[in-house]
Amino acid sequence: MKFSSAVLLPLVVAAAQLPELRTEPIGGGTVFFVKNISTQPLTGYLIELVNYPGSSYSLWQDEITAEPIPPGGEKRIQVTNMTAGAVPDYMHLTAAIFADGSTAGVPEKVTQFIERRRFVLETTRELIRRIERGPKINIVIADFGRWADSLQPVGKVKQNSQPVINQAAARSLVASTAAKLESHKLDADPIKETLASLRASERSLAASKPGL
Repeated sequence: MKFSSAVLLPLVVAAAQLPELRTEPIGGGTVFFVKNISTQPLTGYLIELVNYPGSSYSLWQDEITAEPIPPGGEKRIQVTNMTAGAVPDYMHLTAAIFADGSTAGVPEKVTQFIERRRFVLETTRELIRRIERGPKINIVIADFGRWADSLQPVGKVKQNSQPVINQAAARSLVASTAAKLESHKLDADPIKETLASLRASERSLAASKPGL
C-alpha cells in the first residue's frame, strides 16, 4: 500500500519514492526493515498501523541527528510492540523525508513530521539554555524531570493531533537528556558531553531540509 507522494511545502524539491517496509514478528516484539530506494539519504520516516480495527501504532523515526539511511541502504528497527508483527499487512510507511528536502507519503503526515522536527529543535535549544544557566547538576536533573512530567496532553485530545505528537517527542528528549546527565554525575565535567551532544543535534536540526 502506497500513498500519494506529492506535498507542497517551502523548499521541498521533486517528490521522492517511499521507502520499502518489511515487518516481521519476533519473540516479545516486532522488527521493521526499512529500505531506502530513493537516490537521496533518508532522514525521517513514519511507520503506522493503518485501518486495523481497535488498535493504533505509530513510530516516528527521525535520523537527522543520527545516521540517515543512504540510497539502497536498509535499517533494522526492533520494537516491543507485538501487534505490529502480528498484522504486517496493516503496517505501512506513511511519510518520508530526504536529505535534499524532498518528501513522500501522505501530505498531512509529512507536514506533521516537519512540525514535530521543528518542535524538537525548539526543545533542544531550551534544554541547552537550562543546562547553561543551571547552578548545579542535581537541580538541572530535577528541573528536567518536572518538565518531562508536564509534557502530557490536557483534557480530551485527538491522539494523532499535532500537540500530542510534539509533546511525546519533547517528553522523550527531555527524559533521555535527564538520564544522560544522571549517568555523568560523577564525571569531572558532568555536563560537557551532554551539552556537546545537544549542540550537535541543534546544528543538524537547524540545517535540515525542508527548512524549519
